[in-house]
Parts: sequence; C-alpha cells; structure tokens
Amino acid sequence: MPGTEKESDKSSSGSLTWIQWVQLLVVSSGVFLSALDVSVNVALPRISEYFYSSPSTTYLMIIFYLGTTVGLQLTMGRAGDVFGLRKIFILGLVAYSLAMMAIGFSPTIQSVVGFRVLQAVGNSALLVIAPALATSLFPSEVRGRALGVMTGVGSIGMIVGTLYAGIALEYVSWRWIFFGRMPICILAIIGSLTIIRGVGNRPNIKPGTLANFDWIGAGLVFFCLSGFVATINSATAIGWFRVETFASLGFSIVAGIFFVRRQSTITDPLFNFRLVNNLTVGGGFCSNLFLYMGSFVNFFILPYFVGEIMGASSFVLGVFLLLNAVSVSVFSPIGGYLSDRVGSGIITVSGLVIVFLALISYTTLGSDSSLLEIAVRMLFVGIGMGLFQSANLSLIMGTMPSSDLGSGGAVSSISRGLGSVTAVTLLGWMFTSIYEAKSPSVDILEASSNADSIASFMNAFQISYIAGAALVLLAIVASAVAWLGLKRSQNIPVN
Repeated sequence: MPGTEKESDKSSSGSLTWIQWVQLLVVSSGVFLSALDVSVNVALPRISEYFYSSPSTTYLMIIFYLGTTVGLQLTMGRAGDVFGLRKIFILGLVAYSLAMMAIGFSPTIQSVVGFRVLQAVGNSALLVIAPALATSLFPSEVRGRALGVMTGVGSIGMIVGTLYAGIALEYVSWRWIFFGRMPICILAIIGSLTIIRGVGNRPNIKPGTLANFDWIGAGLVFFCLSGFVATINSATAIGWFRVETFASLGFSIVAGIFFVRRQSTITDPLFNFRLVNNLTVGGGFCSNLFLYMGSFVNFFILPYFVGEIMGASSFVLGVFLLLNAVSVSVFSPIGGYLSDRVGSGIITVSGLVIVFLALISYTTLGSDSSLLEIAVRMLFVGIGMGLFQSANLSLIMGTMPSSDLGSGGAVSSISRGLGSVTAVTLLGWMFTSIYEAKSPSVDILEASSNADSIASFMNAFQISYIAGAALVLLAIVASAVAWLGLKRSQNIPVN
C-alpha cells in the first residue's frame, strides 16, 4: 500500500513520529518502576524497626525478591513470545501495582515479604518485556537509540528512587516508599491499554496454547535460577561449607540438568538453546555477565573505603553513587545513538575498555586520596557502562528473531541479575578473606584504627579491583566475540 510504504520510508530515515516516542516512554516506565526499588534498600532499617523484626528477617525482602525475579524471567520472556508481549507487560504492571498497595497496607513483616514475591512476579515481566516491546516498536535503524533512551530512563529511576526514599523516610512513613509509586503504575497501565495498543500483540493464538506451554520447564528453570540465588545468599550469610549452602546448590544443579534435558526433547521448548549458540547472543550474554560482576565492586567494596578509610559521610557516598547513575543515564542514549551510526559492536567494546581502565585506576588510590579522585573514577565507570548497556542490548535484541524477542530480553536481564548477585558473594568473600588473613585481630569496620590494618585494607581493596578489572577484561573478549558474530551474520569483512 502506498501509505504503508511512505510510513516505512519515513521510519527508516530516522524521522519518527511523536507517538512512537510516547510509546517508548510508556514501555520505559516498566524499567523505571523496577529501578525505583533501590529505595527499598534504603528503607530496610526503618522497616525492621517498625515491625521489631531482626535484620535477617527483614533481609528476606531482598532475597525472595531477587530469587523470584531471576527465576521467572525466562518464563516471562517465553510467555511474551507465545501470548503477546503487550499482554505480559500489562500483566506485570498489574501484579506490580497490586503488590505496591498490598505491601503499603501490610500488618506484619511476614506479609511484606510475601507480597514482595508478588512484586517480583511483576518486576520479572517488566524487565524482560520492556526491551522486547521497544525492539518491536522501532525500526532497526534507530533501535539502539530507543533502547539507549529506555536504559537511561532506568538509571533516572535509580536516582529518583534514592532521593525519594530519603524524603519519604524523613517526612512521612516507609509505607510511602510503595504508595508513592502508584501514580506511575496507574499511568503506565493506562498508557499500555491505549497508547501501545497495536504494539507487541500476538495474532491468531491457537486453542490449547495455554495448556501446551512448557509449565514443567518453567518450574524447573525457576528452581534452578532461584536456587542459585539462594546458594549465593546462603554462602554470604552463613558460609560456603554449610549443609544449607550445599543443599541449595545441589537442588539448583539438579533442576538445571533436568531443564536442559527437557528443552532438547520437547517440540515447543521454553527456551531454544540454539539462540545462545549464536556468537552474538552468547557473547552479549557473557559480556553483560562479566561486566556486572566486575563493576559491582563499586557498590559493595568502595563504600567501606569511603566511610572507613577516608572517613567520609554517607552523604558523600550518596553523591558518588549519584554521579555514577547520572553518567549512566546521560551516556546510555549516546551509546544507543552511536551504535545506530557506527555499529553496536565497536561501541560495546569501547564502553568496556573505559570501564576496565577506570577500575584499574582505583588500584592507584591510597588512604590519603582526595574525594575528587574517586568522583572522577565513578564518573568514568558510569560513562563506560552507559555506552555499553544500550549498545549491548541493541546487539542482542537485533539478533533475535521477531518470534523470540521476549527470550532475548530474558537473556539480557538474567545476565545482569546473575552478575550482580555473584559479584557480591565472590568478590566480597575474596575482599574480606584477604583483609582478615593479614589483620585477623582488627574488625574490617575498624580498619582505620592503626597503620597495619589500613595497609591490610588497601591491599585487599587493590586486589579486589584488579579482580574486577580482570572480569571486565573477560567481558571485552566476550563482546569482541559478539561483534565478530555480528560481522559474520551480516557478511561484513572484519577489519
């Protein structure tokens, strides 16, 4: 049709209609809502105090939330591919919204933890389906730009969540950490029902599709991934060589083996492992995983250095984290734009190189370093991550067939979640072990008490950042492999 052809030409030139950008903002609201959850971490002490619950009990809010989110993402991605991306996105918004109200009115800490599981159901859908919807919404010529905007909106959500948490806890109640999100939830649901009505629908769903969905596989992958998260948390809380840790690890491995076997024998698997065999998808997954493992040292090791060794306040640390989030939000759209212009492969590698060099530079810090030196490093880590995130997401989503966009979103989201969770355990364990080996008599929270313990701390700090940089180096290799796979698929000579 002439009208359709004209619109297609308009899209391919990059001159998109305003309604498409409004649709992108609606889709990005899912990532924004998910990012707001950083405010819950800030509110944990207040919630624990309100219910007179121990920190270990209150911390279940995080454990159950992370485990359920990671465990359901592959299922949500496949459900979006089978039943329609828009339907699953709306389902996620509704579940998330109901959980916000329920948590806000919860009478006990046990009910709060339970409704956090419901929130995780919604969160898993939002994280997975949002990039799939954005990919289906925009033509390939501007896909990176769109995904970059969406990633930037997510980073803004972290900034808003942190600032709002401080205000809410200061002037009202912790319950408004959850109630305060309801206007955004309602607007997102209305927008999904109206503005993106023609996007991400699955035409001609055959009768019996619901019954034929791989529910057994969904259960197996949930137990595998959530069991892994439980193993990581158990190892952190009570130690590696404990019955509970080995039990959850064994449970995760057995469920994973049965899941992989099942996917290779049924006609309509929950996840097609041939997608991961693709160099671009496999390399993109691994680079995302290694980046989040390596760069996460800034979020659980740097605070000890800033607070204990440098003696800076929590406000200063908040400014550092804010700088990182702002630079990610600014450079994510830039990375997406550049990936559209020069290619996703070169931008992913460039972003990772910046992160690698920034992490290596942390090893030159000393106990007498200035706050400005840290601020500059945080800024550059954010710049590199911003460039990488949008370009890598575009790389993965651009490779996925239209029938597997939900699975592509799941691959990207799971790699980030597993990378962050694993980093806290492995690098955190390594950091404390190295410190305690040289200063066993001085608690790490009192490391600034004498010169020897400060030296032990700095030694552990530098080795941890070298390990983080090494992981990012692996991410560079994986991203180069993904770039090579993209070049081969496009039959473009590699320079």
